[in-house]
Amino acid sequence: MYKVLVIGAVNTTKHTLNQLAKNGFNIVGVMGHEPAMIERVSGWTDLKLQSESLSLAYKGFKKINDIENILWAKDKTPDIIFAVGFSQLMSEEWLQMPTLGCIGFHPTFLPKGRGRAPLAWITLEKTVGSATFFLMGKDADDGPVFVQETFLVEKEDDATSVEQKIEKAIIKSLDKWLPELKKGHWEPIPQNESEASWYGKRSLEDGHINWNNSAEYIDRLIKASTHPHPGAYTYCKDTKIIIWKSEIETKIPIKGVVGRILLIDAVKGNLIQCGTGLIWLKQIEKPMDLKINVGDKLGYNIEDEIFKIKTVLKSFKKDTNE
Repeated sequence: MYKVLVIGAVNTTKHTLNQLAKNGFNIVGVMGHEPAMIERVSGWTDLKLQSESLSLAYKGFKKINDIENILWAKDKTPDIIFAVGFSQLMSEEWLQMPTLGCIGFHPTFLPKGRGRAPLAWITLEKTVGSATFFLMGKDADDGPVFVQETFLVEKEDDATSVEQKIEKAIIKSLDKWLPELKKGHWEPIPQNESEASWYGKRSLEDGHINWNNSAEYIDRLIKASTHPHPGAYTYCKDTKIIIWKSEIETKIPIKGVVGRILLIDAVKGNLIQCGTGLIWLKQIEKPMDLKINVGDKLGYNIEDEIFKIKTVLKSFKKDTNE
């Protein structure tokens, strides 16, 4: 029977580990990423607890390519490594370690959507996602594919619900493929390079809302930025506020200045004028002492802010010269 080593950090790793155990694979070890700032890892899960519940050998790590991690893994002599759910690049030594190879995971319909932050991107673009397991190579997400289980990101979906769809797709794909792998079937299919596309890195500041954009785009941005991500954000009265949920409004015949709060409803939230269209901010995280009222403006007028800064600087220079 194949000896399997599992490496990861998040819920996708957890589900992969559970399915391997369910299908009776010989799991010789689990390596869990233990970052210094766990809150910055979307969907992080404690693989140590899961490993203990399954009576599996466990080792935590911060940098996967540290020699102590490589030596620990080599001692397990794995035939297959499942590297699922962490963003660090593995050295060539890892790729050469297992007898058969390293298997990676990506939640897009490869070869489309290779690269970074796929959960946020497929939610933002409202496109097709997939639980894709593939043979890892030197370049990101370009190896031949073992199995894909697709799903559609729909209008109502946000990052939370899309993550749930990914997890369900993982379970379905592994239920389909692992019994075949256990029988010794190892026939990954090469990706079609002519159809390849890539996603770039997304950071905290990419959740910033520009109210000049359309209500449709802002709604998708809020949905893409919500849990397990840090949230979309804007400013109100010089205070940063985080927006977790939103909904487009198409029926109320009202129009206002871009960025202004037009209505406040106890159920629907705050209605905002966007560059095109209206949007309800349904769940806002803000300081308790910040009062938001109809007529308040979200975001900043850049030229006004520059003028204020220059006025202060002029006053400071005048005081200094005197």
